[in-house]
Amino acid sequence: MSETPLPGETGTREWTTWGRTHTVTPEHVLAPSSVEELARGVAAAARRGLHVRPVGSGCSFSALAVAPEVLVDLSALTGLVDVDAQQHRATVLAGTTLAALSQDLEEHDLAVTNLPDSTWQTVAGAVATGTHGTGLRFPSLSGQVVALTLVSPSGELLECSAEQRPELFRAACTGLGITGVVATVTLQCEPAFRLHAAELKEPLGQLVDSLGDRMAGADHFEFFWTPGTSTAQTRILTRLHKLPESYTRPGSPVARTVRRLDDLLLRNTLTAGLHQLATVLPRSTPGVNRLDAFTNSPRRYSDLSHRVFTVPRRVRFVSTEYALPDEELVPAFRELQALIERRGYAFSLPVDVRCSAAEEAWLSPAHGRATGWIALRQYWRRHDPKVFAAAEEIFAAHGGRPHWGTVHTRDAEYLRSVYPRFQDFLDVRAELDPDGVFLNDHVRSLLGL
Repeated sequence: MSETPLPGETGTREWTTWGRTHTVTPEHVLAPSSVEELARGVAAAARRGLHVRPVGSGCSFSALAVAPEVLVDLSALTGLVDVDAQQHRATVLAGTTLAALSQDLEEHDLAVTNLPDSTWQTVAGAVATGTHGTGLRFPSLSGQVVALTLVSPSGELLECSAEQRPELFRAACTGLGITGVVATVTLQCEPAFRLHAAELKEPLGQLVDSLGDRMAGADHFEFFWTPGTSTAQTRILTRLHKLPESYTRPGSPVARTVRRLDDLLLRNTLTAGLHQLATVLPRSTPGVNRLDAFTNSPRRYSDLSHRVFTVPRRVRFVSTEYALPDEELVPAFRELQALIERRGYAFSLPVDVRCSAAEEAWLSPAHGRATGWIALRQYWRRHDPKVFAAAEEIFAAHGGRPHWGTVHTRDAEYLRSVYPRFQDFLDVRAELDPDGVFLNDHVRSLLGL
């Protein structure tokens, strides 16, 4: 006789990450349609001695969300729960994508303060991994959280914030999915605003020499360097007051359509085709890189913030990213550049350099320090772990912390050395989940459990 289905259980199916780095077919899939059903499903799984892992959009490249036993699909838990117009706060269900959240907030004349460049990931997934945008004065999604509702292994709903269960809150703001299943997130938002974007080509050497001033002098700043070229594409975003709707578009609907076509055809479709060519003919990579960089022409535009923070991501890739103390960003980048040029690594996607403010969450990669970020990406069909590993040695030598959602080879001993509240996090996790309901093999190895 078969077991009674778990509350919210659906048919099992194969699950894979967007970057095709991990695939699993779980024994059970829960797709709860309410917070109450989520709580019942988690509690029932725990009583059976099963291990539970929540998943978002599969945007992470690491094995954090791999769930051999019980996968919790939060995609049906979407939408705003509450909006506090006076305090500019919004409470949202965990499975809501950042894109949907931004659209919902727009109707309330609010906006998320800072966003990553991809908004198809879920709010809970972005918070759990410390996903970030750029800007020295602005934190990641984790740093914008003011309250969380978590589901414990027993199915209890736990409310936490800086005032209520503060230690659980500091752990759960970048909780890796092991400090309880996130049910709702309350974010500190702000009145809707526009961004002006200037995307320019600049000499790489001069840019790196002045990088600290450039990042400090802009609201949101990042640059992309394609190995094999001597220039970088800078992206400078300036915050503007929100004007009437007729002024929020870049010149006219025609101009906005042209920008979208530029994103789709030159910056995605052509790029994807060039990567396919480089896969078949690896020796063509340097020429492909120069051609790809050439197609990204300078441009300026403005729009509502969430339409400018984000860029299309239709070229599938695998990524490693490290958070570095801001004073270590330039020397680490120069060593990385020298490594790539010396060894001839055939990167066919740009190196991305960003920055963010210090944060309080215990396992936020930006915990306690202003942070510079360096992200390396490889076309998914040409992923070579040895290349990432060589770069990681540079990042580790400069006190880097890996982005939890990307691939990396750091172990618990190393992580303990760069996170001053590492043991505090483990203690809170152990108190909440002594039986390890929310653990998988990757998390056990990662945290030394």
